[in-house]
Amino acid sequence: MLRDTLANAFSLPTQHLPTPVDAVGDSAKSAALGRVMTLKIARSEGTLRRALPLLKKAARLIHAYEYREAARIGLKALDIDETIALGNHITAIALDKMGCPSLALELYERALKLDPEEPEVYQNLGLLAWRMQLYEVAEKFFRIFIRLMPEALEGPNNLACVLRDQGRFNEAIEVLRAAIYANQSSALLWNSLGTVMMEQTEFDQAILFYREALNHEADLPRVHHNIGYCNATQGEHVDALSSYDAALANTDSLPPSERAECQHARSTSLIALGDLGEGWRAYMSRHDPSYAHTTHFDMRCARWDGGDITGRRVLIVGEQGLGDEVMFLNQAHDMMKEIGPDGHLTIAATPRLVPLFERSFPQASVLPHATVRNNGLPLRGIPGIESWSDYDVWAPMGDFLTVFRDDVQRFPASGGFLTPDPDRVTHWREELNALGSGYKAGLLWKSLLMSAKRTKYYSPFQQWEQSLKTEGVTWVNLQYGDCDEDLAIAADRFGVKIHQLEGIDLRNDLDDLAALCVALDLVAGPMNATTNIAAGSGARTAIIAAPRAWPYLGTTQLPWYPTARVFSPETLSDWRPAMADFQAWLEAEIETADGARKVA
Repeated sequence: MLRDTLANAFSLPTQHLPTPVDAVGDSAKSAALGRVMTLKIARSEGTLRRALPLLKKAARLIHAYEYREAARIGLKALDIDETIALGNHITAIALDKMGCPSLALELYERALKLDPEEPEVYQNLGLLAWRMQLYEVAEKFFRIFIRLMPEALEGPNNLACVLRDQGRFNEAIEVLRAAIYANQSSALLWNSLGTVMMEQTEFDQAILFYREALNHEADLPRVHHNIGYCNATQGEHVDALSSYDAALANTDSLPPSERAECQHARSTSLIALGDLGEGWRAYMSRHDPSYAHTTHFDMRCARWDGGDITGRRVLIVGEQGLGDEVMFLNQAHDMMKEIGPDGHLTIAATPRLVPLFERSFPQASVLPHATVRNNGLPLRGIPGIESWSDYDVWAPMGDFLTVFRDDVQRFPASGGFLTPDPDRVTHWREELNALGSGYKAGLLWKSLLMSAKRTKYYSPFQQWEQSLKTEGVTWVNLQYGDCDEDLAIAADRFGVKIHQLEGIDLRNDLDDLAALCVALDLVAGPMNATTNIAAGSGARTAIIAAPRAWPYLGTTQLPWYPTARVFSPETLSDWRPAMADFQAWLEAEIETADGARKVA
């Protein structure tokens, strides 16, 4: 029964769930595994004694990052006796590391039922729940682990990090403060204290604590990575590269997931510095199966090897978020020109984007891709393809950036590359005219998912007040999701009405959204799907976004979108200067627009 349940896990690619910023889970698991093995060996008997050689081998394989083979060996041990708690526990760890969370959870729960006083199972269940972003569940498991093993550093460390990820920063600091008081030489604890500071945008304080961690363990790769991450978040990419290189200098001590994460982070800093040649090549690290955010594909034709695509039938597939799909298709017209009349381009995109892409790229075919989850792993395919022999090669969209966008000068200097429905543009202009004369601006201000980690990348809604009060501007809501509270704040506290237009689904009807954006005089908001669609459609777009982010490609603007203007703060700690710059620019835009109307 158990073997049947686990059989399909070995046909899946190895993948890790997204790793928390501090990534203490791997080291904690290794230490935990050693403690468990020592304890169980000392009191082994019966079937456990017979299974121990296999379990010891599985543990060694886990320490060597050979997770798939460790799971196979663990399964052999369970063939001896499925009721061995240690066998279920070790096999669960291997499956967890393979990226099979649902199977791992099943075996962790079996281990817990068989040995409910084993603290390490609670620890590992907490780590799994943490990576699945089930923070309250993880917190409960870590508190049980602390009760059972009060001297183990992983307990307070991981509890503090889960509190951090819930935005409960003061509680996290207090947990770490108490643990550090008793363990002042723990690099692990100083590192995690740094991450709490970093998430609060206390960057100088964060680096101070990271440096303290290195004072106690100079070659700890994770700390070097975190210093790089902290620098990159502030747009200091030269310093970030130095730290990433230091982290990668000792790859033998890096788990594959951390190595892949660091390589990917390094690639985005290269791109952010404008080194597109090396940067795009390094960006291929996003396809590493060990990288937690990689996309797995189910494609049945040859993968593009970088060769000439003239006259070939090429399939490109969306690989990341919706905004990136739009951004990467900046190159689509150049691709079709390169392919020529004897070949053909097919674009597989997020279903919501298909109508807009069909109109924008009439010489190409556009199909929806679909992503299914197999035992928790995302697998992207294209169900609409009936004959794979119709395609010569396929590739993720971003791979062709190495050819068509290897220099900022190769980006179009004007206009947009998407084509909204002209009839709907006319419709929305009529609807906007009904709101009165003057300048019509669309507004959005947050992400649908505003976690503690993401909030720092968005200017607080209260800081939009002066812009919303700009004389001569009628504001239109483009924010999808639940925003009633903010709209009420604008009306009651700012004295500004943000108009809600009827007859449009701002999240799902992206074709109509593009038309509305073009009908407006301006779209303003953070870098997200809506502003990507607006700017890609050639709409005047003001983007208030993080400083020196990688999509700027070493510039202060967005070469992908000639009609966009970026306003960035010097630091994420203070968005007010960026909002003041936007306010001054907006007032100048209004004055120019008023002047043009008077002349007309």
